[in-house]
Amino acid sequence: MLNEPTPLPPDRVSDCAIFEVVGIDLAGLLFLKNGEKVWIALFTCAVYRAIHLELVRSLSSDSFNLAMRRFIARRGRPKTIYSDNGTNFKGSCNELSKLDWNQIQREANLERMSWKFNPQLLVGGVAGGRGLFVLLRSYCDVL
Repeated sequence: MLNEPTPLPPDRVSDCAIFEVVGIDLAGLLFLKNGEKVWIALFTCAVYRAIHLELVRSLSSDSFNLAMRRFIARRGRPKTIYSDNGTNFKGSCNELSKLDWNQIQREANLERMSWKFNPQLLVGGVAGGRGLFVLLRSYCDVL
């Protein structure tokens, strides 16, 4: 008896333009030749195999917003964004929520962007995860 794989979300299987549904994450810490610290913002298309890289000078929301603007200027505005719960992503989402989307939609015929955050996996952090593995190991030993 085989288990059926979990179906993909509708965003991942629907036909849409490239980079209309994206996943965002940060990679780094990298050092430039002059010693400056930088990170890479990874914009991954969730439907097609495509990736866009942007340089980020700090981990602040403002720095990420600049990278997001460069991405939108180059690839177009995404409809749905998936990311983890990083503070820079949360800050960008809060900035977007402050916009008057009704006025923007009337003037520019734009739809609101939807930002979806991945659920946090371990409530207790590393210690909570370690406790979970110990619990599972003892449960498997009983069986």
